[in-house]
Amino acid sequence: MDILQGVGLRFSETMAGHLGIGASDATRGVEQGKADETPIRFDANIIIDDLQSFLSVSDHEARLEGTVTFDPLGGTFDMRDGRFNLFSVDPETGDRQMVYQFRFTAEDGQSYYLMGQKWIKDDPGSLDALEDMTRLFTVVHKGEDAEAPVYGAGEMYFDLVDAPKLVSSIQITGEASFWQRAAARLAFASFAYGALRTEYLGKARLFYETRYENLVLSGTVDGQDGPRPFFMVSGEHEEGFPWGDGEAFWDVLLLVGDGSGGWDKYCISDRVLRGLDLDISAGKYRYEGPLFRLTEGSSASFGQMRSGDERLQKCTAELDLTFDATRHEPVPYPFPVLRSLARKMASSIYEALQQALPAEHPLGVTITPHSVKVKSGHLKIECPEGPNEYTIAAEQASGEAEQGAFRNLKEPTLLYGYFCALDPENHTARVQIHSRTLRNEREDWAKDRLDAYLGEVLSRTVSGETIVRPGGTEVRTLDPREDSAAPDRLLSVVGEPLLEVNNDHYPTADFLRRIVRVRESSGREYMALEENMRQMKLGADNSSERTTVACIRGDDKFAALDRVLDETGFEDVLEHRLAESGKARDEFSVVIKPNFMFAYSRHDPTTFADPELVKHLVRRLRDRGYTNIALAEAHSTYGEYFDKRSVCEMADYLGFADESLYRIVDMTQEAEGSQYFGPHLGQHPVPPTWRDADFRISFAKNKTHAYACYTLTLKNIYGSLPLADKFQEYHCNRDIYYTTMDWLGAFPVHFGLIDAWVSADGPFGVFADTAPNETRTMIGGENLVAVDWVGASKMGLDPMLSKYMRLAVDRFGKPHIDLIGDPRPYHPWLNVPTALRLFTHKGLDANYHFGNLVYAGAAEMDEEHFTPKEMGPLTRILRKITQPLRKTFFVQAGKNPTWFNRMAARILYRMGY
Repeated sequence: MDILQGVGLRFSETMAGHLGIGASDATRGVEQGKADETPIRFDANIIIDDLQSFLSVSDHEARLEGTVTFDPLGGTFDMRDGRFNLFSVDPETGDRQMVYQFRFTAEDGQSYYLMGQKWIKDDPGSLDALEDMTRLFTVVHKGEDAEAPVYGAGEMYFDLVDAPKLVSSIQITGEASFWQRAAARLAFASFAYGALRTEYLGKARLFYETRYENLVLSGTVDGQDGPRPFFMVSGEHEEGFPWGDGEAFWDVLLLVGDGSGGWDKYCISDRVLRGLDLDISAGKYRYEGPLFRLTEGSSASFGQMRSGDERLQKCTAELDLTFDATRHEPVPYPFPVLRSLARKMASSIYEALQQALPAEHPLGVTITPHSVKVKSGHLKIECPEGPNEYTIAAEQASGEAEQGAFRNLKEPTLLYGYFCALDPENHTARVQIHSRTLRNEREDWAKDRLDAYLGEVLSRTVSGETIVRPGGTEVRTLDPREDSAAPDRLLSVVGEPLLEVNNDHYPTADFLRRIVRVRESSGREYMALEENMRQMKLGADNSSERTTVACIRGDDKFAALDRVLDETGFEDVLEHRLAESGKARDEFSVVIKPNFMFAYSRHDPTTFADPELVKHLVRRLRDRGYTNIALAEAHSTYGEYFDKRSVCEMADYLGFADESLYRIVDMTQEAEGSQYFGPHLGQHPVPPTWRDADFRISFAKNKTHAYACYTLTLKNIYGSLPLADKFQEYHCNRDIYYTTMDWLGAFPVHFGLIDAWVSADGPFGVFADTAPNETRTMIGGENLVAVDWVGASKMGLDPMLSKYMRLAVDRFGKPHIDLIGDPRPYHPWLNVPTALRLFTHKGLDANYHFGNLVYAGAAEMDEEHFTPKEMGPLTRILRKITQPLRKTFFVQAGKNPTWFNRMAARILYRMGY
């Protein structure tokens, strides 16, 4: 943006309103001020000394000068230390705001501090842009800052009649030519329009725009214990980076050698870091503020920094550096469709847009790399045990800096990956940007198909590498495929991250910034910044707790189950409950709720928990002296249509019955008395075994579900509700979701396990799967919400699609999840289409007689064992009509999957993938 070099801008603004003395709430204060006739007014000059810096990715801060008039304090007073922030991001909420703050001295010599905020936020269903831009919520403190007591509060307003006067007051300052003055006005208008467009028109636009500035340094520091290696990353990322989620973050990641081959690890991430000033063009970096030292492990999250974590020791930092930054030609992506001349043209367009229209960007990703050589640097970190001070050895410190811009379609969402590897010996950086695929929500067929197709195309086109040297850059294409033998392929990460910051405040996915060791195809290794995303969001929601979930994939199902139990401390959880109960070990009651009552045939193992795994769990319990064990289930609606469907009969049919290990409990037959559970479940019968259990375990089967998207440990507890005709009693008369939460609230479950060794997916997964998925996974942990969160994420779903999960998070909270094992989604995997879920909720459950007819007429069963109960003529006709469909989508008793079964599965998967 050289055309703006040395150019400033200033304009005048007047605001007036009322202040209520003694009020602390602005809205109430303005009414009080009107009643008390206490008007307030200020006449301000807003002065931007360096427009180029102001328009960069920053807090957009300017000086504020002028006067404030408030008669109760004695008249008109000059502003002191005035600051103005235009469209800055509030760190707490992420909302944009305009901030006016200044001090003034009243007639009696008392100092006052005024803080005014305009909240630039689009409220759904209202056209509030003008109101937001003209109303200033104002608080006056009796003292030097916002920590002082509140003197009064109210509101001030900008009168739109004065808009022409404001525009005419705009002046360009500095030694500026005609073209510079024109460019400055245009650039400022573009910036303001772009911020308002993003906020108030963002939902209607197909594209999102965002920018960032980033600095990566490596080298040596000299401290009190001698020279040490260091690696530092710091950046400012605007709202929407990198895939348009509307969130921002600024961060600092710092590694300093500890003298014994390891690292002292420091980090912080927030939407905005007050005290961070990165000016690449001027070669200046400064950060003064809080910094967390990791006392254990290598990973910290945005949420943990907000809520507090015992592993994060709070320190204060003063980081001050100057450097020479050699600017190189902007590099646009994708490379394969842009030959050398096209790239030069694209970079020229980018530079022109950045100078004249900073809110506009070319389609795609454009980075402006800089070779960085440190001139001087001082790092001071004050921790509770004492200060650490380091001086950067300038001759041994170098790196890379970037100014970048994104402009992409909001949908479908691009999975973004990035490496910046530093070779300090040659003062070279390898910058790789790659796309692996597009996010696939796996629930809307048409969108999923488009996502998958574009993902295949873009994974091979939106990938490239820039070699950054002091003398220039080399741009080349990049093959992102893991199995590629090409020398120009993605850098590979060596070992675990040295430091990881998880920005888990994003709604779509967690955005990860990591310092890692990477290896290139020649075998050479470097330290690097890696940026990536994780679709499995592990941060806490409505909870301050932390829990461990193990997700183990392997070749031996018993070994996988054992490892899940060991990694999650299952025995420790059990022992803790035993100690709390005060009971003897052989009196302590353990009740396991497996999932098997919706099985239709033992020939399809995808519809019920593996009895061998359940028995393996029980044997572990018995080996530790727990002998009071019950396997408890309740009737399903299938029992209304077929005989031999009691719990004991089903347990015997499926292979669960084993008197030497446990007793089988039919909670429907056992239910007695009643108690009140809440407005949804109401007064309800209670099975004593479940009610009186000291330790409850939900042992679920990994299946998709036509109502809830998926059925895992939470949904499995719905099956313990004791009334036999579940469709009538819970689907139609009550509610399947709220009743389950009432039941869980009354009878907490202490551990959850998911049998995902063989899984049922697709639209009919809860009923049957003729082509089962060999997912070979076991999942478990002591928090059902966390266990299901991981299980649903493995299906490629947003877990909150299920109403069970939404209610559970609202009622019980979702703790921060420490995941052990494999986070990758199952592949292949097919989920339930949205249309089917709408039909089940709005069609089947809307009318009991219609829904019951459909279920009775379409239900498949192993009729060699289960014989149909007496059915009406309409049901019998419907069963005749649906027989071909049932033969297609269900495994027939005593038979292997038929040609029709295999063909139907193939068609569904072709549609899904």
